[in-house]
Amino acid sequence: MKKSCFMSMIAVLCLAACTPTSTKTEIIITGEFGDPNLFYFRALGTADTIPGVLSVKDDVVTFEVDTTDNIFVLIERHDRSRFAPPLSVVIADGTPVEVVLKDGFGSITKGSEQNIKMGEAYKTNVDLKAKEEELNDEFGLNALVDKYGDDIPQEVYSAQEERERAFKEEEKETYRKIVLDNADNMVPIYFLSRYRRKLGAEFVGKFLTDYKYKDSKMFEPFYRPIVIMAREYCGMPYVDCTGNDLQGNRSCLTDYVGRGKYVLVNFWASWCGSCRAEIPNIKANYEKYKEKGFEVVGISLDTKQEEWEKCVQEMGITWPQISELKGWDSYACMTFNIWKIPQTFLYGPDGKVVAGGLEGKALEKKLSEIFE
Repeated sequence: MKKSCFMSMIAVLCLAACTPTSTKTEIIITGEFGDPNLFYFRALGTADTIPGVLSVKDDVVTFEVDTTDNIFVLIERHDRSRFAPPLSVVIADGTPVEVVLKDGFGSITKGSEQNIKMGEAYKTNVDLKAKEEELNDEFGLNALVDKYGDDIPQEVYSAQEERERAFKEEEKETYRKIVLDNADNMVPIYFLSRYRRKLGAEFVGKFLTDYKYKDSKMFEPFYRPIVIMAREYCGMPYVDCTGNDLQGNRSCLTDYVGRGKYVLVNFWASWCGSCRAEIPNIKANYEKYKEKGFEVVGISLDTKQEEWEKCVQEMGITWPQISELKGWDSYACMTFNIWKIPQTFLYGPDGKVVAGGLEGKALEKKLSEIFE
């Protein structure tokens, strides 16, 4: 279950200029745009609209973005659906940009070389998301439940899992190609910030080693989460977090992680349907391997003690629990860069990360490799 406010946030990453002089970028929009007053720009990482001058003349909408730094701008409409992608992504780098709208997508037809490449990369991204939606509509779990009810044939379910695996691999390789093909410009910053987990920590770490814009101000808001991600997946030590257990006693990860056992840290919440669906899988593996040195610690993103307690009791959860009862605003959530749940990290006896994202069969597979 993805954090909804994260999905609604859009576009701007700030890049430090050599001098604090103003940079003005004219963005001209033409094509199938309907009511021009419905357009707006916002900043990636914030919910703030970017101030701009709007003029409408002869079916042309013109914005002028005035900043002291280069910025990524996402062009959107007020009447878009909640999770619809932006119409276009533009780098306001002081060079005039022309965007032509057709069928709900904005093609960049004129601009700096990196803006032309940004337009091509974003079109690939939009096409990929459209393919994902088509696969979900035809073969997704909800579609299979509608067709077969609760009795989905195993061969059908296995085929669905294989399609999902193949698409995720295609998605990863597509984003990696975009990043590598644009290593000489700012385009990768957008994809590193949005899809770092899909790209993978090892790939991101190696790319940033020689990326000339890695120290830019544009990258600052996303640098810390990327470092945290690398820590999670590259054998780095765990990050501690503190909260209360179900009895109201102070508790932290240092009470469990790094003390000689393999520890699965499970971020979840009672209100998260996907989390509740994953609990039986965790429980089965916990019962199977707890005598061999396997422990589980739940970090709840609940905000109400009674709902947290009730769910633990109803689902028969017996492993330790920690919560700040602050939901997405919890320190643990920010420290681990949690933007969707369930989310899991497996730590080794030495307190270093063994793997992340161990949900479903992936958890059983990893534990069997360790204990059998």
